[in-house]
Amino acid sequence: MNDSLTLFTGLIFFVIGLLFKILPPKKINSIYGYRTASSMRNIYTWRAANKYSAVYMILEGIALMIIGLIIPKFAASRATGTGISVGILILFIIVLFVATEQHLHRNFDKDGQRRIT
Repeated sequence: MNDSLTLFTGLIFFVIGLLFKILPPKKINSIYGYRTASSMRNIYTWRAANKYSAVYMILEGIALMIIGLIIPKFAASRATGTGISVGILILFIIVLFVATEQHLHRNFDKDGQRRIT
């Protein structure tokens, strides 16, 4: 028995992260890529956000797949395992957004101009 929700979600994160890394979105758009107000300020913030978030998604995808294999060994029931999986998934999504937004804030000012360090 395994936790197919977490395994499948991990696979999706991994594939999308690889896709963003191999075929990053070239232009700012509303369909494909890491889309937030700060990432869409200009092409430089767009590229930085998509490059950074792609790596995070790949790592989180791998972690989710591993967690999906481990959870059933420790969860008291399938419902408990699913609850843990959903909680971890929400946490990972929050971490992805917070880390990427912090990366943008460290490297770009409020107008989207690269900070000189």
